[in-house]
Amino acid sequence: MKLGDTEKAILLGILGVAIAILAIIYVAKPNWEETQSINSEITTLQAKLADLQSKQADREFYLSETERYEQEFDRVLNSFPPDLNQEITIMFMQGIKDNNDFTIGTLGLGQQEQFYTLGMNGGDATLGAAPADAAATEAASTDAAATEAAADPNAAGGLTVGEAAPAASYDCYRAAFPLDYTGSYESLKDVVTYVDTYADRMTVNSIDISYDAENDRYRGSLNVMCYAIESTERTERNIDLNQVEVGVDNIFNGGSAGSGSSSSSLNKYDENDGAALESNYDFYAMLNPATSDVSAKVVGQNGTGKEASVISNSDNTVSTLSFEFYEKDGKNYCKYTLDNSKSYEAEVTAAEDIKLLIQSSARKDAEDKVGIRVSVSNSTKLPVYVKVSGDDTTSPRVNVTGRTGSVKVYK
Repeated sequence: MKLGDTEKAILLGILGVAIAILAIIYVAKPNWEETQSINSEITTLQAKLADLQSKQADREFYLSETERYEQEFDRVLNSFPPDLNQEITIMFMQGIKDNNDFTIGTLGLGQQEQFYTLGMNGGDATLGAAPADAAATEAASTDAAATEAAADPNAAGGLTVGEAAPAASYDCYRAAFPLDYTGSYESLKDVVTYVDTYADRMTVNSIDISYDAENDRYRGSLNVMCYAIESTERTERNIDLNQVEVGVDNIFNGGSAGSGSSSSSLNKYDENDGAALESNYDFYAMLNPATSDVSAKVVGQNGTGKEASVISNSDNTVSTLSFEFYEKDGKNYCKYTLDNSKSYEAEVTAAEDIKLLIQSSARKDAEDKVGIRVSVSNSTKLPVYVKVSGDDTTSPRVNVTGRTGSVKVYK
């Protein structure tokens, strides 16, 4: 069948249209889409360039702020210890024992647990709760990545929640140390302050107090939480435990154990809160009003012919007074030092125990500032009993700040 000129023209028109359509689909459209993509990228880059150019004008400000925030980060980081181990607990408990009239009945050594992760990756902070296992890590990372991509497909980092920590991460740990205590009200306040101001980061999460009116003692429980931030960039501390008392000579007799106050086994003079020591003592310290005719602070050894043992001063201030009981050449000695300037060494003649009386007095007025901060250290085999008598009930002159070894204080 022979096609006419009209039919040929129609076929050629259809073929031309088909070629044009194919050219649009396979040539023009990709070029147009690529052009649109390039234009969009140009617009994005131009906006980014404009933003960077505006920031460049404040370059020094951003650099100084970055340095300031890095310093603040380091300051907060350094307020947490780099490790959390039992040596820290031992030193913490030793501090309570040495400096407070506070008996620890029981102490729980909590296992450390990771509760948070703080990471730094190329300047971008990564914060997230520590996942429980590898599966949780993978799931958390996937969810975080999906959330970030949905929010900003061009994002290349930034703040994400739940993401697995990068290599240079800081792992945050905590451990609970519940304890049962017995002590005076003042010592309880001092222990709370001690926790608050301790070198390592600690908090008192809960406290339970009950009052024993008959013995004027407070009992209860205290839950202390300790914190640490560990990292490969932070060095674990080398803690010296040589000064910590370990064990006792006889577990049935008690003694200067390192797990708490040793005073719990010293009950020889418990009747009337050590009143017997007021008339029977080996060493003494007396505190008088600043306007008194005698010295404001007098320390010495009791007994006839012991005048040379007396040291004193009349300063209307709070002084430091330390008593050190120790063995030397098979004998027991006491060295007492007032304000780190006057001291005396005396031989202890007692055979069963050592008795120290601190005789205080009521203050005359607000201008009467006389007082002492007393520490007692005992490394002998004899127990030391201390009685604080006659102290001002409103504003005490005597503050027993430290006890080491077998020492019991009555107030």
